[in-house]
Amino acid sequence: MHGPPHPLVRRSTAVPALLLSCVSLAASCATLPSDSDEGSLPSALAGPFRAIDQEELGNSRAAPHVMNDDERFARDASVVDLDGDPATLAAAGFFAATLRPEDAPPDPLAPPNAIVRHDAADGRSFGRASVTVLTPELPWEGGVAAAPSALLVGGEIWLYYAAEGGIGLARSADGVAFARAPSPVLAPLASGDGGWERGAVPGSPGVVRLPDGSLRMFYVIAGDGDASFVGEARSDDGLAWERVGDGPALAPAPRPARARASAPVSEDEPFDSAAVFDPAPVLAVSATGRPSLRVYYAGRDSAGRSAIGLAARFGPDGPLQRAAAPVFGASSALAPRAPCVAAYPGFSLLFVTQAAGAGDGQRYPAVAAGVAPADASLPPPGP
Repeated sequence: MHGPPHPLVRRSTAVPALLLSCVSLAASCATLPSDSDEGSLPSALAGPFRAIDQEELGNSRAAPHVMNDDERFARDASVVDLDGDPATLAAAGFFAATLRPEDAPPDPLAPPNAIVRHDAADGRSFGRASVTVLTPELPWEGGVAAAPSALLVGGEIWLYYAAEGGIGLARSADGVAFARAPSPVLAPLASGDGGWERGAVPGSPGVVRLPDGSLRMFYVIAGDGDASFVGEARSDDGLAWERVGDGPALAPAPRPARARASAPVSEDEPFDSAAVFDPAPVLAVSATGRPSLRVYYAGRDSAGRSAIGLAARFGPDGPLQRAAAPVFGASSALAPRAPCVAAYPGFSLLFVTQAAGAGDGQRYPAVAAGVAPADASLPPPGP
């Protein structure tokens, strides 16, 4: 749990437009990029997030965990509004999980080999019952089905996922029976055309649907050592994707010069100086009605500590500017990653994958939830 997992074994999650996250964000806490016309774009609903309280959870869940499965290690949430109306709370959560033979012991380090669905009537207290909606069947998947990113498109649920050979897509009319594309929709570039990606396998997809109906995908590319970067691609139909730009959309933040020259870690080292991974894009609208694109992500520093960050830009194109401080997990020893944000009128929920606890027997992955703003009053939890 210390440092980023392989790109195939991320959450991920992403929270696309037309999901719960597709609502206007307003009022102030998390500092976002500035613009000469509007100044900074802060928003209390964008973060920072506090951990969810016990009285805010139902289904006998123990705060801050909305998912704590020490048998299948369900993690990496992607939450979908079941009716497309952010004013209602019912949601489906898609999680990566590890299925195993009955006689095999649980192994939290094994790659996920299934996507499972848990429902939550209140958007957060996921039920104990689940249904397995996707397992790897094709040679290019290599026995891996991980990092779900689900969104509503034309009445269907589209489920992007990471596998051994790239990023796949499965589609469903009911969110249970999925039909998958026969080949990856985003595969490694040929070695001679790899550019900055150098032929690495893309993983950890986060997909968002823009107001014009086109889609953007943010994905992870592993670098040297434990480094990782976030790339970007665009598509008109969700099947054929074109890379955006000739470099990463988001790279690790530079370390201060004095930190590079002296101690391995300094107090002013950015929280995301070693790796950025697990992107989760969200559409938002500024106080003046200007659309922006926010990308939540996990960042790791040179000491192996991770936290959840936020970068943003006005409109669908252009460079991402990151907030200086993380929105969740700055002082956590549980290595949060795989963010997923679901926004409702008056509050936002953040789902992250982190260690279930600090003890030796609790280092397996679980899903915790956070709330923004900190003084938000959530509707009563589900049963």
